[in-house]
Amino acid sequence: MLKLSELLKKTHSIFDNLFSIERDYFTIGGLKKDLSFFFKKRNIFHHFIDRIKFQYYPKLLMSSSFPTHLEVEAASKCQMRCPMCYTTYMKDHFKGIMKMDLYKKIIDEAADNNTYSIKLSWRGEPLLNPNLVEMIKYAKKKGIKDVAFLTNAELLNDKKSKELIESGLDWISISADGTDEIYNKIRFPAKFNETIEKIKTFKKIRDEKKQTKPLIRVQSILTALENNSSKFYKSWEGIVDKINVIADHIRDYGMDTKKIEYNEMFLCPKPFQRLTIGHDGKVHQCINDYDGKNILGNVSNQSIKEVWDGEQSRKLRNSFKNHTFLKENVSCNYCSYAFAQEKSSLTKIVEGLNLKIKRYKSAHKVVDDGKVLETPESLIPLNKIEEYRKMLKKENSN
Repeated sequence: MLKLSELLKKTHSIFDNLFSIERDYFTIGGLKKDLSFFFKKRNIFHHFIDRIKFQYYPKLLMSSSFPTHLEVEAASKCQMRCPMCYTTYMKDHFKGIMKMDLYKKIIDEAADNNTYSIKLSWRGEPLLNPNLVEMIKYAKKKGIKDVAFLTNAELLNDKKSKELIESGLDWISISADGTDEIYNKIRFPAKFNETIEKIKTFKKIRDEKKQTKPLIRVQSILTALENNSSKFYKSWEGIVDKINVIADHIRDYGMDTKKIEYNEMFLCPKPFQRLTIGHDGKVHQCINDYDGKNILGNVSNQSIKEVWDGEQSRKLRNSFKNHTFLKENVSCNYCSYAFAQEKSSLTKIVEGLNLKIKRYKSAHKVVDDGKVLETPESLIPLNKIEEYRKMLKKENSN
């Protein structure tokens, strides 16, 4: 017989599955900013229908006949070595660039089946793909209504900004954790002030062309903001269209799972919403399956539809329906989405502006009491080691 505490925990998890939209993703400015971003995207009717399929079908254990969204990895390699990113520790044979012929095959089928959105990023930095602008143009030409990607923006320059703005890109998300020294250490070798200037220039070019798109979003992990949320907000407000905060995630696949407190009733929406397609065509279980522990298929020699309806995809969905996902899927054991959560907050971001947040109990903090998790020096590119050492020495002396 279940103890009362266990029963209450399970009941809370069920309600959380039904009524929670974003478990770990929070907007400074709340619903007002979210709605503003929603309406600026345009395609209001189609976007509304897509949100119902994307957010609410999974809650009813339903999936569309074809994925409403695709993660299409333009590049799985990255020039940065951020301490909290698994790509930093990922083996070289997982790293590469998606070829254009494979990409067109994916987009052609997606367009024929009315996929609403694609994101051209996952493990790596999309700007490392020399065909990125053409990829965006091709998707828009084929009728994909929402095309976006995440970037660290270090490789962004005036020429590339102009090309992206003219490509038809719908929105771009800048990963910028914290400010000043915290940002510089996490996002080495980028510099906070230089990144701000790059995005100011991006917005200036967009506005001069009298365009509202691409919309610009910036996001930071929670612990990078706990001591400087006000400066972060003031630095980006007026430059970007939306400012988001993300709970810190686990990025340690060697972590002892016995020390993790799981939400065993968690219902992951991803198997019901989308497919995650790597640069080489392999379809991974989800965006957390960095090193391909559960490959659902390969769109190099299969159709997206075959993978979506295939045995591996059905087994994955059933594991959540039956609450057996932790036993059946190795990657789920290292996925923060399946962790128990606790309440947190950012207070006094500016006068009268606070933000209620949920953090994952078992995820280590990237920034703990102002101290930033360091990337092992052995993983820093040889031509950047001296610069990295000087930066650490400067940080540690402050």
